Amino acid sequence: MSTIHRPRPLRRAAALALALAGLLAAGAHAADPTAQDAAAGAYAFVGAHVLPMDRDDALAGHTVVVRDGRIAALGPDGEVEVPADARRIEAEGRWLLPGLAEMHGHVPGPDDPQYLEDVLFLYVSNGVTTVRNMAGHPSHPALRERIAAGEVLGPRLAVATPWVTPERVPDAAAARTAVAEAREAGFDLIKLGTVAPAVYPALAAAAREAGMPFGGHIPDGVGLDEALDARQSSIDHLDRYVEFLVPPGTDTGGRGAGFFGSGWIGLADPARLPDAVARTRAAGAWNVPTLTLVGHLASPEPTESMIAWPEMRYMPARVREGWVRARGEFAAREDFQPDAARRLVALRGEILKALHDGGAPIALGSDAPQFFNVPGFSIHREMAMMVDAGLTPQQVLVTGTRNPARMLGTPDAFGTIAPGRHADLILVEADPREDIAHLQRRVGVMVGGRWLPEAEIRRRLDAIAARTDGG
Repeated sequence: MSTIHRPRPLRRAAALALALAGLLAAGAHAADPTAQDAAAGAYAFVGAHVLPMDRDDALAGHTVVVRDGRIAALGPDGEVEVPADARRIEAEGRWLLPGLAEMHGHVPGPDDPQYLEDVLFLYVSNGVTTVRNMAGHPSHPALRERIAAGEVLGPRLAVATPWVTPERVPDAAAARTAVAEAREAGFDLIKLGTVAPAVYPALAAAAREAGMPFGGHIPDGVGLDEALDARQSSIDHLDRYVEFLVPPGTDTGGRGAGFFGSGWIGLADPARLPDAVARTRAAGAWNVPTLTLVGHLASPEPTESMIAWPEMRYMPARVREGWVRARGEFAAREDFQPDAARRLVALRGEILKALHDGGAPIALGSDAPQFFNVPGFSIHREMAMMVDAGLTPQQVLVTGTRNPARMLGTPDAFGTIAPGRHADLILVEADPREDIAHLQRRVGVMVGGRWLPEAEIRRRLDAIAARTDGG
């Protein structure tokens, strides 16, 4: 077997990532001198209503002990010993649940270290303790390791490759090389983009042979059925489902499918939806719906109102301005006029509900930061849209906790509260099973065993707002 050599630009980027991660870690410790001790210490949440998420019920009056970044014990108050050196967190009348996952998030590259640090914290501040990063950069595998080691404050990362393009992967041989290089570089999955339809089967085969998941978009010219037959591991944004609902042989009048099928929305036949669900379930493909991606662009709410949402103050002005321009461009698209946009939003909700009810696996994701989706904050808007689509708050919680752990092939690592799991937790004031918005009533967030009380979260968010000229 020939040795795979990492290209020199990749080695340079990895070295840059190590230097950058060191700067981030130094900055975090300078802001909080106790960061290392906090990450390595012991904690006890006492008196909590625990939502373990390995079942649908709650455990009233329970104690959860955390030591060195892991859950050490779980049991009824009085039956679990609180270590003498543990920091006691009074949780009586409050609700403790696993941290959430953003399964289609974006993490910046190293060009703007402050923006990268801010984005990582915005996720964590909202209880997003795991991010499947779908905006790959050569620096991200090293950053993933520094976060996992507690040297950088941020959510645990599963890192995708940079977007696969026809320029990078023009043929089958290049597909095999790209997958081999991605594995050598330490990426966790292949991010599908715009690879040519003729090359797609070779890329899929190479990824399967290498044991690397491949997901994201379904490339142009590849149908939903083809992607499912190829065992694409994830389909993000409900890509190609609307097109699948258009019966074969339908006269499209020469119109293109448009943005996620918006150009063919009037041709979609809901009677084909059970077939799509059955095929998805049989293929074992995960869906990451990102309802907010289309919902925000199609919303009747004026752009001036949306860009004034409270969380917008945490985004740099250049990002906010880009979102405003993009929304104006979409409003001018022929395939995305108000009626078609509204129908697309409604149909995507129906597709999500059918997939969920039909047993096809769903994982929570919002595609942040994109189109008015501020990292961390957008997860709450995504969950609300999922509830509006017909899922219960409990079902939505499952998509954001234990399902992502299953999707990443690590069901015993996170996503549930049990001894041995990573200590990634959210403590809130009220039961989120009654109202998903209760997840925003934070008492604090624990990530990697480090406790961030709400006062510290607010202080750090205020500092971000001041830097982005949004404060």
